[in-house]
Amino acid sequence: MNLGRSVEAELLRSPMHPLSEVPPFLGAGIYAIYYIGDAELYRPLSGSQTPIYVGKAAQTGARKGQVDPEKEGHELWDRIDEHRASIDAVENLEVAGFNVRYLVADELFIPLAERLMLRGFQPLWNVVVDGFGNHDPGAGRYRGARPSWDELHPGRKWNLKMPKPSMYSADVSVERIKMHFERVPPVIDVDPLALLPAPSDIDALSEGSAETGPLSLFDGTTTSPRETP
Repeated sequence: MNLGRSVEAELLRSPMHPLSEVPPFLGAGIYAIYYIGDAELYRPLSGSQTPIYVGKAAQTGARKGQVDPEKEGHELWDRIDEHRASIDAVENLEVAGFNVRYLVADELFIPLAERLMLRGFQPLWNVVVDGFGNHDPGAGRYRGARPSWDELHPGRKWNLKMPKPSMYSADVSVERIKMHFERVPPVIDVDPLALLPAPSDIDALSEGSAETGPLSLFDGTTTSPRETP
């Protein structure tokens, strides 16, 4: 049984939710954001099975191997809500134009599932327009270049503190997006599960991975978020 593939499949089978209407819930996991609006630039994605962005949220302390199962938080919901706020802040996007799928998952499989989604769909805001998932860099770090996402979609307050422009102007990003759609057309009439990498590919990705660790069984909480008490 290939459990990494199962997490990705469960995510793709999970229901869509308006990005603006995700209630708080507990747990870490993986998510995929979809564009459903009518902006000309992203119109090829609207109504398709291809996400515009894929991400993950690990439990606090996961990077240092210090996860405390008794201190579960709202990591996945916090991350999704941060994205909602980013889109709500910009001048040329509407939160109503986005849906999201999300899945609370075992800590071991979150990084692998994210990689498989990225490999299968090559989401636009992950591989072409960088910076959507960036956090406020904080005081003393505003001298870096603005992310190309913020050049294309200005409005996040912390971005206004970064005077150095991105290496890609908004016009250049528009052309790169068009080229991406020609190279990787959005999936419309195909079952998205058909794009999952073959089990052999997943095994190759997971073998010897220090990030994901050895495969193990789910903890029984991967199929749905738990409501906040």
